Amino acid sequence: MKRIAFILILIVSTVQVFAQDMNYIKRTINTLCGTSFGGRGYVHNSRDKAARFIARQYAETGLRTFAGAPEYFQEYTFPVNTFPNRMDLVIGKKTLEAGAAYIVDARSSGFRMDERSKMQRVNLSRVKDTAAWTKLQADFKPGKVYCLQHLDTLAKRLHRSAASLLESLPAACYIVPQHAKLTWTVSTGVIPATVLYVADTAMPRGRKVTVNVEQKFLQDAPSKNVIGYIPGTEFADSFIVLTAHYDHLGKMGARAIFPGANDNASGTAFNLALAKYFAGKPPRYSVAFIATSGEEAGLLGSQYYVQHPVFPLEQIKLLINIDLMSDASDGITIVNAVQQRRAFDTLSRINRSMQLLSAVKSRDNAPNSDHFPFTQAGVPALFIYANGGKGYYHDVFDKPKEWSMNRVPEVFRLLTTFIEQQ
Repeated sequence: MKRIAFILILIVSTVQVFAQDMNYIKRTINTLCGTSFGGRGYVHNSRDKAARFIARQYAETGLRTFAGAPEYFQEYTFPVNTFPNRMDLVIGKKTLEAGAAYIVDARSSGFRMDERSKMQRVNLSRVKDTAAWTKLQADFKPGKVYCLQHLDTLAKRLHRSAASLLESLPAACYIVPQHAKLTWTVSTGVIPATVLYVADTAMPRGRKVTVNVEQKFLQDAPSKNVIGYIPGTEFADSFIVLTAHYDHLGKMGARAIFPGANDNASGTAFNLALAKYFAGKPPRYSVAFIATSGEEAGLLGSQYYVQHPVFPLEQIKLLINIDLMSDASDGITIVNAVQQRRAFDTLSRINRSMQLLSAVKSRDNAPNSDHFPFTQAGVPALFIYANGGKGYYHDVFDKPKEWSMNRVPEVFRLLTTFIEQQ
């Protein structure tokens, strides 16, 4: 009876601990997605506020610093294109909502037309070859607005991407009706044109337009990786590394904010909760935490770290990158599992024995998150993301309220158990 009572007490206490972890994760996601954090992007350096928040969490948890990252910060810079203030589009009598009804191509230059002007519609399905496309571009005039219809049709005909066709456009404003989901990104370069993708469901019939896009290119935008660690009880010089990028897309104009709840406030909060967990229960191996920046701009933070490690890469036993961790209703996918079969098999075994998730799926390596630069440098690494949810991604709808956090506690238990068994 005493043994049964002890087991029951242990189960109850474990459930309470994981409930506290989940509450912390939810609070942290809400904080990182708050309007004061500006989408953790590049307008007004809003991701710096997120970096300092993470550093405070590290300090409160008791993480130690590395000599190469004083006060937890590893600083670097990179170029980035931004849209800090005006982002206005009026077609006919309708003022379109930035982010929801249209997005700007992240490479765009600025454009201003305060007086209403006539938009010229251009049917690109009539352009038959590259020579005709080159000739057509010579007709586009600065200060004018053109509606490019059937851009995808032209791209297929010329065996090029739509993005590459836009690169060669001369300076003017181009409106591209978009049937697919509006998905924004970050650019480290600028093209001469100003391109606005408008959802075809929101495209008014009128031809009179007013456009105002304020753009600012930052040649050396400051950024920070946030790094700390917990010493291992037996192997202090060998590390399990947990990474998650905290940056997102930020703001498109003064009003449109891309909160990035799932991508990747969720992974950042998840790793901060793991830091608190292991600070109170250190494993045999040291655990380093790297909150990376610049992921949305091209994995730049993780690339910089690989080129400037604060401890030798050879000391990394395994790196686990967490991204998109807001709903694991359909289990998880592990990228680079094919190459790291032993780690994948161990995670699968733990999942089966503890009956945690409906599926632990294997996937080949891919350059889709911050694990990739490490794998290119020969570091054993996995990228884990959750399968589930509404599919909001790189849009203004990726908000905390849209995500259930279903089965995320089970992912947390899976990873803590895995790390404790190393």
